Amino acid sequence: MESILCVDIPVQMISCTDTNGTITPMRFRFRDKTGELVTITIDKILARDQDRNRVGAHFSCSACIYGRQKTFRLRYSYFSHEWRLSCLGD
Repeated sequence: MESILCVDIPVQMISCTDTNGTITPMRFRFRDKTGELVTITIDKILARDQDRNRVGAHFSCSACIYGRQKTFRLRYSYFSHEWRLSCLGD
């Protein structure tokens, strides 16, 4: 499997924000090393940290990526309004 998921990369995100400001990431996409656009639907959010006094929200999630169930981290920056992906493991 490609090791691109172990690198901090920007992603395009579809998320839902409720009336209390709670963010729920739903689906994202990124370009792999070959330039192909890969779309991932998040199966489960394992942990979330959305402390408003910090610089962003952090999510530990799982999804099927390249045919394997993977656990990964998504981070959202409140200041730059940017989502980033990094891996946690299998």
